[in-house]
Amino acid sequence: MSLNTFQQISEENYGSLLQYIQRLRDAQLKLPSRGGRVNKTAVATACGFNRETFAQNKRFEKLLSDAVEELGLDASAKVAETARRDSGDKARITTLEQQLAALRSENYELRRKLARYEHATTTGRRVIA
Repeated sequence: MSLNTFQQISEENYGSLLQYIQRLRDAQLKLPSRGGRVNKTAVATACGFNRETFAQNKRFEKLLSDAVEELGLDASAKVAETARRDSGDKARITTLEQQLAALRSENYELRRKLARYEHATTTGRRVIA
């Protein structure tokens, strides 16, 4: 591909980003966010190019930062992500609590057996139980 072809692709991608931001403006929506920052992956996917474009081309980064100042970020996405993470955390905690209970039971049984064997070795007598 020639340099001209890359420039043409860059211009098409820039136009896609401008259209995306204009659609958000028209619909009075905010930019998608994740962790309190703009979700560049979601924006790039919606526009049809790679996320790395923002890091490689300062023009794209500037347009996006200007759009963040103008439109703001969608806080509802953060709330939904937090709720999803909380439910996942609760499931993980439940699993860990079940594992802990099983290990405590096993630990109790092993300590009981160890006490029997220690008694047998110190007294020379076998404990029948």
